[in-house]
Amino acid sequence: MSKFVDQFDMYMKAHEAFKGGKNAEGLKATLFLLANGIVKPNARELYELWESSVYGGCGSEELFLTMLDLGMIPQILRDAKAGSFDILTEFVDAVARLDKDTQYKVLKAV
Repeated sequence: MSKFVDQFDMYMKAHEAFKGGKNAEGLKATLFLLANGIVKPNARELYELWESSVYGGCGSEELFLTMLDLGMIPQILRDAKAGSFDILTEFVDAVARLDKDTQYKVLKAV
């Protein structure tokens, strides 16, 4: 198999792991792809992985903070505002749990 196919399979396995409640396994695959992969998840794809973790019973705080560190949360909120996709209330709740300065930076960027 090609490296691209292997990494796409890793991306899909990350979804399955998050949905199965195996956040550590899903996060490991996701961080590998972000650091080394040909298949580098964009903001929406990372949100969808995080959404899978919520459906798995426990939203991945580590993945949420990774999206925050990468500056992807404003893009997710802009896309949702534009109607590209719907976001879960758990995502809004996670943004609301951020400290006030970080919330301000995120919302200002939207």
